[in-house]
Amino acid sequence: MWVYLILFVSFTSAVDVFSDCTLPLELGKTPCKAGKKEIKYHFDPTTMTCMAFEYTGCGGNKNLFNSDSECWRTCLPIDHFGCPAASPPLKSPEVCQEDKECGAKGICKWGQGFGICCDKAISEKVDADYHPKCAKGTNVVKYEEGGIPSTRIGKTCKSNHCPKGATCMQGTYFATCCK
Repeated sequence: MWVYLILFVSFTSAVDVFSDCTLPLELGKTPCKAGKKEIKYHFDPTTMTCMAFEYTGCGGNKNLFNSDSECWRTCLPIDHFGCPAASPPLKSPEVCQEDKECGAKGICKWGQGFGICCDKAISEKVDADYHPKCAKGTNVVKYEEGGIPSTRIGKTCKSNHCPKGATCMQGTYFATCCK
């Protein structure tokens, strides 16, 4: 009996954690005298991606994480795999090994030991969002977490996720920063 109770509590807790990840982005309350502004992360269920934003330091909801990695660990299972920007896979073929199997409009994306055909145009737009054309002499803003450099992205430029002196570049699916 205790085993079933423990399994039930574990399962419902896991479901609650994921449901927290589907809460809308909240930048926090303003004015906020007690807290300090800082970069936090939220999970965007539309694109199934963790994104940065400037948190006011007060209020907000449970879709609020101290780091990009904490957001990913909490909101997506380690074996999650899908097409860029959570776009649906192409219908045929169901699995692939090479891009040519996906036709002219598809690209084969690998994960978990097999590939799926994804929309090539969406994949190219996501790649363009990660690598915007920054002004001459500037580069895409990266941050390091656990020794791994990553591109800082936000849902939109209104997320105020860019460091001081950087320019926000709004893309199709998310915004990046150039400095």
